[in-house]
Amino acid sequence: MDRFALTSSLRAANARVAAGQWALLEQRIQIRELEQCGLDASLARALLRIYEESQAMSILDRNRLNQALTGPAAAERSPVDYDDRGLFDADDGIHFQQAA
Repeated sequence: MDRFALTSSLRAANARVAAGQWALLEQRIQIRELEQCGLDASLARALLRIYEESQAMSILDRNRLNQALTGPAAAERSPVDYDDRGLFDADDGIHFQQAA
């Protein structure tokens, strides 16, 4: 995966971790409110465990992407060549006009 794709994936992973933190907080609040009202919070606790597992996976993914960007392999040149300067000849019949 090239550096641009890794950076984009890391940004998305960070967003998932942040959203997961909010989901965990909201679920814990729900559990507390249910218990304060004397209601059964077992389903809410089960959902909290699922959120916690999902958050753990999101954190692992984020850390893996961060390591890929900062580790020794990140210093290597990307196999994707973004340099297109030699792809077009001046005499190929394509003319560009400047937008007004």
